[in-house]
Amino acid sequence: MLTTKITYALADWIREWRKFRKENPSLDDCIKFAEWKIKNYKLTDSDLIIIESILLYETEES
Repeated sequence: MLTTKITYALADWIREWRKFRKENPSLDDCIKFAEWKIKNYKLTDSDLIIIESILLYETEES
């Protein structure tokens, strides 16, 4: 289950990725990050939608 702590960590990680690599991470990269943070938990379809939403929000042009 994605917790608030993990979703904030994902958002921070995406911002850092963009800052240093000058490109957006892929959805697969974000999923791998979340799986790494959660460890022994299978992400649900709902979790994947949340991850995708965070990625879209963090990569929108201001």
